[in-house]
Amino acid sequence: MSVTQSQMQPPPPPYPGYEQESAGFGEYLGILRRRRKLLLAVGLPIVAIGATLALALPDVYRSEGQIEIEGAQAVRQNPNALAQDPEESPYADQYVRSLSTVVLSDRNLAKLLAEHKLYDGQADDPAGALEDLRGDIKVDIVTVPILDPNTGRERDVVTAFSVAYDNKQPQRAQEGAEWLVNAFLAENRNDRQRQAGGRAKFFAREAERMRQHVAQLEGKLAEFKQKNAGKLPELNEMNLNVMDRTENDIQNVESQMQALRRERVFLVSQLSQARAASPEAGNLRALEDQYARMSVQYDQSHPDLIMLRRQIDQLKAGGSGAGLSLKGQLQTQRSILAEARQRYSEDHPDVQRIQRNIQSLEARIASGETADVSTAADSPMAMQLQTQLNATDTQLAALQARAMELRTKLSGLEGRIVAAPEVERDYQAVTRDLASARAKYDELLKRQMDAEVSEAAIAGGTADKFQVKSSPKIPEDPAKPARIAIMIIAIVLAAIASLTAVILAQLMDTTVRGARDIQDILGVAPLTAVPVINHSGAKKHKRGAPAYAATAAAAVAILALAVVIRFVA
Repeated sequence: MSVTQSQMQPPPPPYPGYEQESAGFGEYLGILRRRRKLLLAVGLPIVAIGATLALALPDVYRSEGQIEIEGAQAVRQNPNALAQDPEESPYADQYVRSLSTVVLSDRNLAKLLAEHKLYDGQADDPAGALEDLRGDIKVDIVTVPILDPNTGRERDVVTAFSVAYDNKQPQRAQEGAEWLVNAFLAENRNDRQRQAGGRAKFFAREAERMRQHVAQLEGKLAEFKQKNAGKLPELNEMNLNVMDRTENDIQNVESQMQALRRERVFLVSQLSQARAASPEAGNLRALEDQYARMSVQYDQSHPDLIMLRRQIDQLKAGGSGAGLSLKGQLQTQRSILAEARQRYSEDHPDVQRIQRNIQSLEARIASGETADVSTAADSPMAMQLQTQLNATDTQLAALQARAMELRTKLSGLEGRIVAAPEVERDYQAVTRDLASARAKYDELLKRQMDAEVSEAAIAGGTADKFQVKSSPKIPEDPAKPARIAIMIIAIVLAAIASLTAVILAQLMDTTVRGARDIQDILGVAPLTAVPVINHSGAKKHKRGAPAYAATAAAAVAILALAVVIRFVA
Protein backbone atom coordinates (compact mmCIF):
# COMPACT_ATOMS: atom_id res chain seq x y z
CA MET A 1 0.00 0.00 0.00
CA SER A 2 1.55 3.33 -1.11
CA VAL A 3 1.13 6.45 1.02
CA THR A 4 2.15 10.01 0.05
CA GLN A 5 4.08 12.43 2.26
CA SER A 6 0.98 14.43 3.13
CA GLN A 7 -0.84 11.31 4.11
CA MET A 8 1.93 10.49 6.54
CA GLN A 9 1.13 13.52 8.70
CA PRO A 10 -0.82 12.41 11.75
CA PRO A 11 -4.49 13.46 11.37
CA PRO A 12 -6.60 14.71 14.20
CA PRO A 13 -8.22 12.15 16.50
CA PRO A 14 -11.08 10.44 14.65
CA TYR A 15 -13.42 10.63 17.60
CA PRO A 16 -13.43 12.12 21.08
CA GLY A 17 -11.55 10.09 23.69
CA TYR A 18 -9.28 8.46 21.12
CA GLU A 19 -5.85 7.60 22.60
CA GLN A 20 -2.86 6.15 20.84
CA GLU A 21 -1.53 2.93 22.21
CA SER A 22 2.01 3.17 23.57
CA ALA A 23 4.72 1.11 21.98
CA GLY A 24 5.34 -2.18 23.70
CA PHE A 25 8.57 -3.99 24.57
CA GLY A 26 8.15 -6.21 21.53
CA GLU A 27 8.13 -3.25 19.21
CA TYR A 28 11.35 -1.94 20.77
CA LEU A 29 12.95 -5.30 20.24
CA GLY A 30 11.73 -5.23 16.67
CA ILE A 31 13.37 -1.85 16.17
CA LEU A 32 16.63 -3.18 17.59
CA ARG A 33 16.46 -6.23 15.33
CA ARG A 34 15.87 -4.05 12.28
CA ARG A 35 18.72 -1.73 13.35
CA ARG A 36 21.12 -4.45 14.44
CA LYS A 37 23.51 -3.61 11.66
CA LEU A 38 23.68 -0.02 12.89
CA LEU A 39 24.12 -1.25 16.43
CA LEU A 40 27.04 -3.43 15.45
CA ALA A 41 28.54 -0.82 13.14
CA VAL A 42 28.61 1.75 15.92
CA GLY A 43 29.18 -0.39 19.02
CA LEU A 44 31.73 -2.94 17.81
CA PRO A 45 34.46 -0.41 16.95
CA ILE A 46 34.10 1.26 20.33
CA VAL A 47 34.29 -2.07 22.14
CA ALA A 48 37.22 -3.08 19.98
CA ILE A 49 39.07 0.15 20.72
CA GLY A 50 38.38 -0.24 24.46
CA ALA A 51 39.58 -3.86 24.39
CA THR A 52 42.66 -2.79 22.47
CA LEU A 53 43.46 -0.18 25.08
CA ALA A 54 42.81 -2.61 27.91
CA LEU A 55 45.03 -5.24 26.36
CA ALA A 56 47.70 -3.15 24.66
CA LEU A 57 48.53 -0.66 27.41
CA PRO A 58 51.64 -1.78 29.30
CA ASP A 59 51.56 -2.67 32.98
CA VAL A 60 52.61 0.12 35.32
CA TYR A 61 53.66 -0.78 38.88
CA ARG A 62 53.33 1.58 41.80
CA SER A 63 55.39 1.50 44.97
CA GLU A 64 54.12 3.73 47.76
CA GLY A 65 55.39 4.78 51.16
CA GLN A 66 53.49 6.67 53.82
CA ILE A 67 55.06 9.19 56.19
CA GLU A 68 53.22 10.02 59.39
CA ILE A 69 53.48 13.44 61.00
CA GLU A 70 54.35 13.39 64.70
CA GLY A 71 51.32 13.72 66.95
CA ALA A 72 48.88 12.32 64.38
CA GLN A 73 48.29 9.14 66.38
CA ALA A 74 47.47 11.14 69.50
CA VAL A 75 45.07 13.37 67.54
CA ARG A 76 43.28 10.35 66.11
CA GLN A 77 42.88 8.76 69.53
CA ASN A 78 42.12 11.94 71.45
CA PRO A 79 40.83 14.98 69.53
CA ASN A 80 41.44 17.15 72.62
CA ALA A 81 45.15 16.79 71.92
CA LEU A 82 44.53 19.11 68.98
CA ALA A 83 43.88 21.99 71.39
CA GLN A 84 46.61 20.93 73.81
CA ASP A 85 49.37 20.60 71.24
CA PRO A 86 50.76 24.09 70.61
CA GLU A 87 52.82 22.88 67.65
CA GLU A 88 49.82 21.48 65.76
CA SER A 89 49.55 23.65 62.70
CA PRO A 90 46.59 23.94 60.36
CA TYR A 91 49.11 24.54 57.58
CA ALA A 92 50.66 21.07 57.64
CA ASP A 93 49.45 20.43 54.10
CA GLN A 94 51.12 23.64 52.93
CA TYR A 95 54.34 22.60 54.62
CA VAL A 96 54.20 19.22 52.85
CA ARG A 97 53.65 20.96 49.52
CA SER A 98 56.54 23.35 50.12
CA LEU A 99 58.69 20.37 51.11
CA SER A 100 57.60 18.63 47.90
CA THR A 101 58.74 21.65 45.89
CA VAL A 102 62.25 21.27 47.31
CA VAL A 103 62.44 17.48 47.12
CA LEU A 104 61.00 17.33 43.58
CA SER A 105 63.25 20.04 42.23
CA ASP A 106 65.20 19.40 39.05
CA ARG A 107 68.45 19.08 40.96
CA ASN A 108 67.12 16.39 43.29
CA LEU A 109 65.34 14.48 40.54
CA ALA A 110 68.49 14.57 38.42
CA LYS A 111 70.34 13.16 41.41
CA LEU A 112 67.75 10.36 41.65
CA LEU A 113 68.18 9.52 37.96
CA ALA A 114 71.94 9.53 38.39
CA GLU A 115 71.81 7.12 41.34
CA HIS A 116 69.18 4.76 39.91
CA LYS A 117 68.52 3.77 36.31
CA LEU A 118 64.76 4.19 36.26
CA TYR A 119 64.26 4.55 32.48
CA ASP A 120 65.97 2.74 29.64
CA GLY A 121 66.70 5.79 27.50
CA GLN A 122 67.39 8.32 30.24
CA ALA A 123 71.05 8.72 29.26
CA ASP A 124 70.10 9.69 25.70
CA ASP A 125 67.28 12.05 26.67
CA PRO A 126 67.83 13.32 30.24
CA ALA A 127 65.29 16.15 29.87
CA GLY A 128 62.58 13.77 28.72
CA ALA A 129 63.44 11.30 31.46
CA LEU A 130 63.22 14.13 33.99
CA GLU A 131 59.75 15.07 32.76
CA ASP A 132 58.63 11.43 32.80
CA LEU A 133 59.95 11.05 36.34
CA ARG A 134 58.13 14.14 37.52
CA GLY A 135 54.89 12.87 36.01
CA ASP A 136 55.28 9.44 37.58
CA ILE A 137 55.65 10.79 41.14
CA LYS A 138 52.52 11.29 43.24
CA VAL A 139 52.42 13.05 46.63
CA ASP A 140 49.02 12.91 48.34
CA ILE A 141 47.90 14.34 51.69
CA VAL A 142 46.28 11.92 54.15
CA THR A 143 43.61 13.48 56.35
CA VAL A 144 41.46 12.11 59.16
CA PRO A 145 38.06 13.61 60.06
CA ILE A 146 37.76 14.49 63.76
CA LEU A 147 35.40 16.50 65.92
CA ASP A 148 37.12 19.78 66.73
CA PRO A 149 36.78 20.39 70.52
CA ASN A 150 37.11 24.15 69.99
CA THR A 151 34.30 24.60 67.45
CA GLY A 152 32.30 21.39 67.94
CA ARG A 153 32.36 20.79 64.17
CA GLU A 154 33.94 18.05 62.15
CA ARG A 155 37.15 18.97 60.40
CA ASP A 156 39.92 17.20 58.53
CA VAL A 157 43.31 17.00 60.18
CA VAL A 158 46.44 16.24 58.21
CA THR A 159 48.01 13.19 59.83
CA ALA A 160 50.30 11.85 57.10
CA PHE A 161 51.16 12.01 53.42
CA SER A 162 51.99 9.34 50.88
CA VAL A 163 54.79 9.30 48.30
CA ALA A 164 54.27 7.00 45.29
CA TYR A 165 56.29 6.32 42.17
CA ASP A 166 55.06 4.54 39.02
CA ASN A 167 57.31 2.52 36.74
CA LYS A 168 56.94 -0.30 34.26
CA GLN A 169 59.30 -2.43 36.32
CA PRO A 170 58.38 -3.22 39.95
CA GLN A 171 62.00 -3.18 41.18
CA ARG A 172 62.58 0.29 39.75
CA ALA A 173 59.30 1.51 41.23
CA GLN A 174 60.38 0.35 44.69
CA GLU A 175 63.85 1.92 44.34
CA GLY A 176 62.45 5.26 43.22
CA ALA A 177 59.78 5.37 45.95
CA GLU A 178 62.28 4.46 48.67
CA TRP A 179 64.68 7.17 47.49
CA LEU A 180 61.87 9.74 47.53
CA VAL A 181 60.74 8.76 51.05
CA ASN A 182 64.31 9.09 52.34
CA ALA A 183 64.66 12.41 50.52
CA PHE A 184 61.53 13.75 52.25
CA LEU A 185 62.84 12.63 55.65
CA ALA A 186 66.29 14.11 55.02
CA GLU A 187 64.91 17.41 53.72
CA ASN A 188 62.57 17.72 56.71
CA ARG A 189 65.46 17.02 59.04
CA ASN A 190 67.67 19.58 57.29
CA ASP A 191 64.88 22.14 57.29
CA ARG A 192 64.19 21.68 61.01
CA GLN A 193 67.93 21.73 61.75
CA ARG A 194 68.29 25.01 59.86
CA GLN A 195 65.34 26.45 61.76
CA ALA A 196 66.73 25.29 65.12
CA GLY A 197 70.16 26.69 64.24
CA GLY A 198 68.62 29.99 63.22
CA ARG A 199 66.66 30.14 66.45
CA ALA A 200 69.78 29.35 68.47
CA LYS A 201 71.74 32.15 66.78
CA PHE A 202 68.87 34.58 67.18
CA PHE A 203 68.48 33.79 70.88
CA ALA A 204 72.26 34.03 71.34
CA ARG A 205 72.31 37.54 69.84
CA GLU A 206 69.31 38.60 71.89
CA ALA A 207 70.82 37.11 75.06
CA GLU A 208 74.08 39.02 74.51
CA ARG A 209 72.17 42.24 73.93
CA MET A 210 70.09 41.63 77.05
CA ARG A 211 73.24 40.79 79.05
CA GLN A 212 74.70 44.18 78.17
CA HIS A 213 71.41 45.80 79.15
CA VAL A 214 71.45 43.95 82.48
CA ALA A 215 75.03 45.10 83.09
CA GLN A 216 73.97 48.70 82.47
CA LEU A 217 71.05 48.37 84.88
CA GLU A 218 73.29 46.77 87.51
CA GLY A 219 75.71 49.68 87.20
CA LYS A 220 72.82 52.08 87.51
CA LEU A 221 71.58 50.26 90.60
CA ALA A 222 75.06 50.28 92.18
CA GLU A 223 75.36 54.00 91.51
CA PHE A 224 71.92 54.55 93.00
CA LYS A 225 72.82 52.57 96.13
CA GLN A 226 76.05 54.48 96.52
CA LYS A 227 74.25 57.78 96.14
CA ASN A 228 71.48 56.85 98.57
CA ALA A 229 73.48 54.84 101.07
CA GLY A 230 71.47 54.31 104.22
CA LYS A 231 68.19 55.42 102.60
CA LEU A 232 67.35 52.23 100.75
CA PRO A 233 64.02 50.56 101.49
CA GLU A 234 65.60 47.37 102.82
CA LEU A 235 67.37 49.50 105.46
CA ASN A 236 64.20 51.16 106.77
CA GLU A 237 63.66 48.63 109.51
CA MET A 238 67.30 48.73 110.50
CA ASN A 239 67.22 52.57 110.53
CA LEU A 240 64.17 52.48 112.79
CA ASN A 241 65.89 50.05 115.14
CA VAL A 242 69.07 52.13 115.18
CA MET A 243 66.96 55.22 115.75
CA ASP A 244 65.31 53.57 118.78
CA ARG A 245 68.69 52.50 120.15
CA THR A 246 70.08 55.98 119.58
CA GLU A 247 67.20 57.56 121.47
CA ASN A 248 67.75 55.09 124.29
CA ASP A 249 71.45 55.92 124.29
CA ILE A 250 70.67 59.64 124.45
CA GLN A 251 68.36 59.02 127.41
CA ASN A 252 71.05 56.97 129.15
CA VAL A 253 73.64 59.66 128.53
CA GLU A 254 71.26 62.30 129.84
CA SER A 255 70.66 60.18 132.93
CA GLN A 256 74.40 59.73 133.48
CA MET A 257 74.95 63.46 133.03
CA GLN A 258 72.23 64.21 135.60
CA ALA A 259 73.84 61.79 138.03
CA LEU A 260 77.29 63.29 137.44
CA ARG A 261 75.96 66.79 137.92
CA ARG A 262 74.46 65.78 141.26
CA GLU A 263 77.72 64.06 142.22
CA ARG A 264 79.67 67.16 141.21
CA VAL A 265 77.54 69.32 143.48
CA PHE A 266 78.19 66.89 146.32
CA LEU A 267 81.95 66.81 145.62
CA VAL A 268 82.18 70.60 145.51
CA SER A 269 80.45 70.77 148.89
CA GLN A 270 82.80 68.16 150.40
CA LEU A 271 85.83 69.86 148.88
CA SER A 272 84.90 73.13 150.51
CA GLN A 273 84.54 71.42 153.88
CA ALA A 274 87.87 69.52 153.44
CA ARG A 275 89.75 72.70 152.68
CA ALA A 276 88.24 74.34 155.77
CA ALA A 277 89.56 71.49 158.03
CA SER A 278 93.36 71.73 158.65
CA PRO A 279 94.47 68.91 160.96
CA GLU A 280 95.64 65.79 159.22
CA ALA A 281 94.09 63.63 161.92
CA GLY A 282 90.74 64.99 160.94
CA ASN A 283 91.60 64.19 157.37
CA LEU A 284 92.53 60.66 158.38
CA ARG A 285 89.27 60.18 160.20
CA ALA A 286 87.38 61.70 157.32
CA LEU A 287 89.11 59.33 154.91
CA GLU A 288 88.41 56.38 157.14
CA ASP A 289 84.73 57.42 157.45
CA GLN A 290 84.49 57.80 153.69
CA TYR A 291 86.19 54.43 153.22
CA ALA A 292 83.70 52.83 155.60
CA ARG A 293 80.74 54.35 153.75
CA MET A 294 82.05 53.34 150.36
CA SER A 295 82.89 49.83 151.55
CA VAL A 296 79.19 49.26 152.06
CA GLN A 297 78.45 50.23 148.42
CA TYR A 298 81.49 48.93 146.56
CA ASP A 299 83.71 45.88 146.55
CA GLN A 300 87.16 45.98 148.18
CA SER A 301 88.73 45.86 144.75
CA HIS A 302 86.93 49.00 143.60
CA PRO A 303 89.44 51.62 142.30
CA ASP A 304 88.08 54.39 144.61
CA LEU A 305 88.51 52.16 147.65
CA ILE A 306 92.03 51.27 146.52
CA MET A 307 92.93 54.95 146.22
CA LEU A 308 91.39 55.70 149.67
CA ARG A 309 93.38 52.86 151.23
CA ARG A 310 96.61 54.24 149.79
CA GLN A 311 95.86 57.71 151.11
CA ILE A 312 94.97 56.30 154.54
CA ASP A 313 98.16 54.23 154.58
CA GLN A 314 100.18 57.29 153.57
CA LEU A 315 98.70 59.41 156.41
CA LYS A 316 99.25 56.65 158.94
CA ALA A 317 102.83 56.40 157.82
CA GLY A 318 103.24 60.14 158.55
CA GLY A 319 103.16 61.29 154.95
CA SER A 320 101.14 64.09 153.41
CA GLY A 321 99.47 64.66 150.10
CA ALA A 322 100.67 68.21 149.83
CA GLY A 323 102.66 69.08 146.79
CA LEU A 324 101.49 66.05 144.83
CA SER A 325 102.39 66.71 141.18
CA LEU A 326 100.35 65.86 138.08
CA LYS A 327 102.83 63.15 137.15
CA GLY A 328 102.38 61.63 140.56
CA GLN A 329 98.63 61.69 140.16
CA LEU A 330 99.03 60.15 136.71
CA GLN A 331 101.21 57.39 138.13
CA THR A 332 98.68 56.72 140.88
CA GLN A 333 95.83 56.54 138.41
CA ARG A 334 97.80 54.16 136.19
CA SER A 335 98.47 51.88 139.15
CA ILE A 336 94.79 51.90 140.05
CA LEU A 337 93.92 51.15 136.36
CA ALA A 338 96.31 48.18 136.31
CA GLU A 339 94.68 46.70 139.43
CA ALA A 340 91.19 47.42 138.03
CA ARG A 341 91.98 45.64 134.75
CA GLN A 342 92.88 42.51 136.68
CA ARG A 343 89.34 42.35 138.00
CA TYR A 344 87.21 44.04 135.32
CA SER A 345 86.98 44.09 131.56
CA GLU A 346 87.72 47.06 129.34
CA ASP A 347 84.00 47.83 129.00
CA HIS A 348 83.50 48.22 132.76
CA PRO A 349 82.38 51.77 133.66
CA ASP A 350 85.05 52.14 136.40
CA VAL A 351 87.81 51.13 134.02
CA GLN A 352 86.54 53.62 131.45
CA ARG A 353 86.27 56.35 134.12
CA ILE A 354 89.88 55.77 135.22
CA GLN A 355 90.96 55.87 131.58
CA ARG A 356 89.23 59.22 131.14
CA ASN A 357 90.99 60.52 134.28
CA ILE A 358 94.30 59.38 132.86
CA GLN A 359 93.52 61.05 129.53
CA SER A 360 92.61 64.27 131.35
CA LEU A 361 95.87 64.23 133.32
CA GLU A 362 97.89 63.50 130.22
CA ALA A 363 96.18 66.41 128.46
CA ARG A 364 97.01 68.75 131.37
CA ILE A 365 100.62 67.58 131.41
CA ALA A 366 100.82 67.99 127.61
CA SER A 367 99.52 71.55 127.91
CA GLY A 368 102.50 72.43 130.16
CA GLU A 369 100.88 72.27 133.59
CA THR A 370 103.31 70.77 136.15
CA ALA A 371 101.56 70.80 139.54
CA ASP A 372 98.19 71.40 141.05
CA VAL A 373 98.91 74.55 143.02
CA SER A 374 95.50 74.69 144.55
CA THR A 375 95.98 71.26 146.03
CA ALA A 376 99.56 71.73 147.11
CA ALA A 377 98.55 73.11 150.46
CA ASP A 378 95.44 71.04 150.73
CA SER A 379 94.95 68.03 152.86
CA PRO A 380 94.88 64.52 151.34
CA MET A 381 91.12 64.57 151.74
CA ALA A 382 90.84 67.74 149.71
CA MET A 383 93.21 66.35 147.12
CA GLN A 384 91.09 63.23 146.82
CA LEU A 385 87.94 65.27 146.43
CA GLN A 386 89.61 67.53 143.87
CA THR A 387 90.69 64.51 141.87
CA GLN A 388 87.17 63.12 141.91
CA LEU A 389 85.82 66.53 140.90
CA ASN A 390 88.23 66.68 137.98
CA ALA A 391 87.23 63.17 136.91
CA THR A 392 83.58 64.11 137.15
CA ASP A 393 84.14 67.18 134.97
CA THR A 394 85.99 65.03 132.45
CA GLN A 395 83.14 62.52 132.38
CA LEU A 396 80.59 65.32 131.95
CA ALA A 397 82.53 66.72 129.00
CA ALA A 398 82.81 63.27 127.44
CA LEU A 399 79.11 62.59 127.96
CA GLN A 400 78.19 65.98 126.47
CA ALA A 401 80.29 65.20 123.39
CA ARG A 402 78.67 61.76 123.23
CA ALA A 403 75.21 63.30 123.54
CA MET A 404 76.02 65.74 120.73
CA GLU A 405 77.24 62.87 118.56
CA LEU A 406 74.11 60.82 119.27
CA ARG A 407 71.83 63.76 118.48
CA THR A 408 73.65 64.30 115.17
CA LYS A 409 73.25 60.61 114.39
CA LEU A 410 69.56 60.75 115.32
CA SER A 411 69.04 63.74 113.05
CA GLY A 412 70.66 61.85 110.18
CA LEU A 413 68.46 58.81 110.80
CA GLU A 414 65.36 61.00 110.85
CA GLY A 415 66.43 62.49 107.50
CA ARG A 416 66.84 59.00 106.07
CA ILE A 417 63.39 57.95 107.29
CA VAL A 418 61.80 61.09 105.78
CA ALA A 419 63.55 60.58 102.41
CA ALA A 420 62.82 56.83 102.35
CA PRO A 421 59.47 56.98 100.39
CA GLU A 422 60.92 58.95 97.50
CA VAL A 423 64.05 56.84 97.44
CA GLU A 424 61.92 53.70 97.59
CA ARG A 425 59.93 54.79 94.53
CA ASP A 426 63.08 55.36 92.49
CA TYR A 427 64.66 52.21 93.90
CA GLN A 428 61.66 50.08 92.94
CA ALA A 429 61.72 51.48 89.41
CA VAL A 430 65.40 50.55 89.02
CA THR A 431 65.03 47.11 90.63
CA ARG A 432 61.87 46.39 88.64
CA ASP A 433 63.64 47.12 85.36
CA LEU A 434 66.61 45.05 86.49
CA ALA A 435 64.42 42.10 87.57
CA SER A 436 62.52 42.21 84.28
CA ALA A 437 65.75 42.35 82.29
CA ARG A 438 67.24 39.46 84.26
CA ALA A 439 64.09 37.36 83.77
CA LYS A 440 64.18 38.09 80.05
CA TYR A 441 67.89 37.24 79.94
CA ASP A 442 67.31 33.94 81.75
CA GLU A 443 64.46 33.12 79.39
CA LEU A 444 66.61 33.88 76.35
CA LEU A 445 69.42 31.70 77.69
CA LYS A 446 66.98 28.87 78.33
CA ARG A 447 65.48 29.15 74.87
CA GLN A 448 68.94 29.32 73.35
CA MET A 449 69.96 26.12 75.14
CA ASP A 450 66.69 24.47 74.12
CA ALA A 451 67.29 25.44 70.50
CA GLU A 452 70.86 24.14 70.63
CA VAL A 453 69.74 20.87 72.21
CA SER A 454 66.96 20.59 69.63
CA GLU A 455 69.46 21.21 66.83
CA ALA A 456 71.77 18.51 68.18
CA ALA A 457 68.86 16.08 68.60
CA ILE A 458 67.63 16.76 65.06
CA ALA A 459 71.14 16.31 63.66
CA GLY A 460 71.39 13.00 65.52
CA GLY A 461 68.03 11.83 64.19
CA THR A 462 66.41 11.45 67.61
CA ALA A 463 63.82 14.23 67.21
CA ASP A 464 62.32 13.65 63.78
CA LYS A 465 58.83 14.99 63.20
CA PHE A 466 58.29 12.61 60.29
CA GLN A 467 58.06 8.86 60.83
CA VAL A 468 57.79 6.21 58.15
CA LYS A 469 54.47 4.49 58.71
CA SER A 470 54.83 2.13 55.76
CA SER A 471 57.95 1.63 53.68
CA PRO A 472 57.82 1.22 49.89
CA LYS A 473 57.71 -2.41 48.84
CA ILE A 474 58.17 -4.19 45.52
CA PRO A 475 54.66 -4.29 44.01
CA GLU A 476 53.33 -7.68 42.97
CA ASP A 477 50.37 -6.51 40.85
CA PRO A 478 50.30 -3.59 38.42
CA ALA A 479 48.55 -0.48 39.58
CA LYS A 480 47.43 0.53 36.10
CA PRO A 481 45.96 0.38 33.60
CA ALA A 482 42.62 -0.70 35.09
CA ARG A 483 41.76 -3.12 32.29
CA ILE A 484 38.38 -4.20 33.61
CA ALA A 485 37.39 -0.58 34.15
CA ILE A 486 38.48 0.29 30.60
CA MET A 487 36.40 -2.57 29.19
CA ILE A 488 33.36 -1.60 31.25
CA ILE A 489 33.68 2.02 30.14
CA ALA A 490 34.09 0.93 26.50
CA ILE A 491 31.00 -1.29 26.70
CA VAL A 492 28.95 1.45 28.32
CA LEU A 493 30.10 3.99 25.74
CA ALA A 494 29.38 1.53 22.93
CA ALA A 495 25.87 0.87 24.27
CA ILE A 496 25.14 4.58 24.63
CA ALA A 497 26.50 5.42 21.18
CA SER A 498 24.65 2.52 19.53
CA LEU A 499 21.32 3.32 21.14
CA THR A 500 21.73 6.99 20.30
CA ALA A 501 22.40 6.11 16.69
CA VAL A 502 19.36 3.83 16.56
CA ILE A 503 17.12 6.49 18.08
CA LEU A 504 18.31 9.12 15.63
CA ALA A 505 17.90 6.74 12.70
CA GLN A 506 14.41 5.80 13.86
CA LEU A 507 13.40 9.46 14.21
CA MET A 508 14.62 10.33 10.75
CA ASP A 509 13.08 7.21 9.10
CA THR A 510 9.65 7.97 7.42
CA THR A 511 8.95 4.42 6.27
CA VAL A 512 5.55 2.96 7.22
CA ARG A 513 5.86 -0.38 8.84
CA GLY A 514 3.00 -2.46 10.16
CA ALA A 515 -0.58 -1.89 11.07
CA ARG A 516 0.32 0.42 13.99
CA ASP A 517 1.93 2.99 11.70
CA ILE A 518 -1.16 2.95 9.44
CA GLN A 519 -3.43 3.35 12.42
CA ASP A 520 -1.31 6.27 13.69
CA ILE A 521 -1.36 7.96 10.29
CA LEU A 522 -4.96 7.31 9.13
CA GLY A 523 -6.64 7.06 12.46
CA VAL A 524 -8.42 3.80 11.52
CA ALA A 525 -7.44 0.25 12.14
CA PRO A 526 -6.69 -1.87 9.03
CA LEU A 527 -8.89 -4.86 8.33
CA THR A 528 -5.98 -7.23 7.72
CA ALA A 529 -2.22 -7.28 7.29
CA VAL A 530 -0.31 -8.97 4.46
CA PRO A 531 2.86 -10.63 5.73
CA VAL A 532 6.26 -10.04 4.17
CA ILE A 533 6.76 -12.32 1.17
CA ASN A 534 10.34 -13.39 0.81
CA HIS A 535 11.58 -13.78 -2.77
CA SER A 536 14.90 -14.44 -4.43
CA GLY A 537 15.62 -10.75 -5.07
CA ALA A 538 15.39 -9.88 -1.43
CA LYS A 539 17.81 -12.57 -0.42
CA LYS A 540 20.14 -11.48 -3.13
CA HIS A 541 19.96 -7.94 -1.89
CA LYS A 542 20.87 -9.03 1.66
CA ARG A 543 23.84 -10.98 0.50
CA GLY A 544 25.02 -7.99 -1.44
CA ALA A 545 25.21 -5.59 1.60
CA PRO A 546 27.39 -7.20 4.33
CA ALA A 547 28.56 -3.89 5.78
CA TYR A 548 28.11 -5.05 9.33
CA ALA A 549 30.21 -8.13 8.55
CA ALA A 550 33.10 -5.90 7.49
CA THR A 551 32.75 -3.92 10.67
CA ALA A 552 32.80 -7.08 12.73
CA ALA A 553 35.86 -8.31 10.86
CA ALA A 554 37.65 -5.02 11.51
CA ALA A 555 36.79 -5.21 15.22
CA VAL A 556 38.09 -8.77 15.40
CA ALA A 557 41.28 -7.70 13.66
CA ILE A 558 41.81 -4.89 16.13
CA LEU A 559 41.29 -7.26 19.04
CA ALA A 560 43.71 -9.74 17.54
CA LEU A 561 46.32 -7.03 17.13
CA ALA A 562 45.86 -5.98 20.76
CA VAL A 563 46.31 -9.57 21.91
CA VAL A 564 49.50 -9.90 19.88
CA ILE A 565 50.87 -6.64 21.33
CA ARG A 566 49.92 -7.62 24.88
CA PHE A 567 51.08 -11.20 25.04
CA VAL A 568 53.51 -11.71 22.17
CA ALA A 569 55.41 -8.51 21.60
